[in-house]
Amino acid sequence: MSSRRLGQLPLLVLPVFFAAASAQQPELVTVADAENVSDVTGYGAVPYTYKIGKFEVTNEEYCAFLNAAAKSDPHGLYDNRMSTWNPHSDSWGGIEQTGSPGNYAYKVIAGCGKHPVNFVTWESAARFCNWLTSGESETGVYAIKDGIARLKLPRHSELASGEKVSWAIANEDEWYKAAYFDPKKPGKAGYWRYPGRSDQATQANLSTHSPTEGGKAGPASAYGTYDQGGNVWEYVESRYGNQVGLRGGSFFLNDNAGYMESTTRYDVYSAKWPNYGFRIVALGGGK
Repeated sequence: MSSRRLGQLPLLVLPVFFAAASAQQPELVTVADAENVSDVTGYGAVPYTYKIGKFEVTNEEYCAFLNAAAKSDPHGLYDNRMSTWNPHSDSWGGIEQTGSPGNYAYKVIAGCGKHPVNFVTWESAARFCNWLTSGESETGVYAIKDGIARLKLPRHSELASGEKVSWAIANEDEWYKAAYFDPKKPGKAGYWRYPGRSDQATQANLSTHSPTEGGKAGPASAYGTYDQGGNVWEYVESRYGNQVGLRGGSFFLNDNAGYMESTTRYDVYSAKWPNYGFRIVALGGGK
């Protein structure tokens, strides 16, 4: 995992329609206050209203996706390590697979439905968003049919003005604003240092050796999101060469409060780790 301090990085409401009618619909919150200014880090300015996942994408939601899009699973959307839940033996999965290629079926492990999905790549997250948008994993806001090397990221401002809802991985400004910006911050609108409306480290699921149900470990942000600090690290849409952005910290041992700070982010290779997950946004759909 390679880190970059933010000062060194390049700066880079809505009725919801679900194209994938069978989806376990993510719960969303609205992030308004369009045209807010960026933080001193250069992140957080978003010129449109959008909706973002109240929680990290869950096993329950991802399982619905697998049952629709991974009957054969040529893209490795499922990982066998998802099949066991026992933190005492370093097993943090939440979804079981049965059947054979072409006839795979998936179900959530009891008690794990509201846990964040893990063992997913950035590309799996992109395909999940495509499926919510179009009903197909390979077409949607991410044109990945010909391979990830030819991926072109969508323009979120254009999606936000569209007549239909499009789903995407939260980009870095959207993620940052939802986590740290507070239009009612005492004094004047501005940014907190930590998620949960605080300049001091807030309670979060850090270094506990186990993910937990969304919203159980710490306070909400000003817009009502949970676990943007702790639980699992979250992919953001940013890409730097062959690496992708990651924010927030996780349950993994040795993760600490510093990982939740607004000035902390990482560039990592997309990989299936037990403490990596993601959060989605819904853009567009009219007023």
